[in-house]
Amino acid sequence: MDFRHLRYFLAVAEELHFSRAAARLGISVATLSYTIRALETMLGAQLFRRKTKSAVSLTHVGRRFLDEAQATLKQLEHAELIGRRAARGEAGSITLGYALSACCSGLIATALVNFHKTHPEVSVQARHTETFPQFKAIIDGVLDVGIMRMPRRYPSGLAGFVIGSEPFRVVLPEGHRLAKKQQVDAKEIANEPLIAAPLEMEPGFWGNLVSVSPSSQPLNIVHRAPDAITVLMLTAAKVGIGVVSSSLSQIAIPGVVYRDIIGSARQADLAAVYRRNEASPIVSAFLKSLRREFRN
Repeated sequence: MDFRHLRYFLAVAEELHFSRAAARLGISVATLSYTIRALETMLGAQLFRRKTKSAVSLTHVGRRFLDEAQATLKQLEHAELIGRRAARGEAGSITLGYALSACCSGLIATALVNFHKTHPEVSVQARHTETFPQFKAIIDGVLDVGIMRMPRRYPSGLAGFVIGSEPFRVVLPEGHRLAKKQQVDAKEIANEPLIAAPLEMEPGFWGNLVSVSPSSQPLNIVHRAPDAITVLMLTAAKVGIGVVSSSLSQIAIPGVVYRDIIGSARQADLAAVYRRNEASPIVSAFLKSLRREFRN
């Protein structure tokens, strides 16, 4: 049994006349009669009772089968519609990975709201994932797009583009000598004990830590923290000081203060990362929306 059997049956059931049903379908009466007989053979039951040469009525089995045929055809038509919309990038789902700083900036929320306006049938599943796990998840197909601090280079098979930039801020323990200032010169941070991330994470956002220190002077890293929240906690504990993007300075942690940095030429760049060979129209539509948001 296929879509054609159901469509032919439905035409006869609605017209209750083989000639009119055949004309409606654009086929011959003989073809229609053959198809209906084949359907009845498959079901092992008579669906129509002949009244005249062309006029018919539904049997008890035919009336019961009609309800199911209508529901099935409606579902098939809906599936076809969804498939076509998905092919145009108008329906489906996207799995999005994001770094904490991207979330705090408000950029992701704004991008999702605007994307939903033009693509209401697309659902977006968001997952908090750090930079390097995002790379692997995108390559493996677990994530479709990643929002992260722009790395110095992308792994093979991945590409990205900047969707936002923001300045760095220094995180200081309350009572620190530099906390008395509203702005801290980058040179003043060079000799301070710094809390950084693990070495394997530094090619991303944490590699920008060097932007606040002279290139000729090594950083005084006293501790490595797995994430930004831990940097803030350790700063509050007076283990050292940290450098974060300005959006993260919205996180209120008791015992820390944030100050603007002057004398730093670099900013924290947010990037949208994706597979170079991405074939999904939905993902392509989302990336196009992100590019438009950045331009605006």
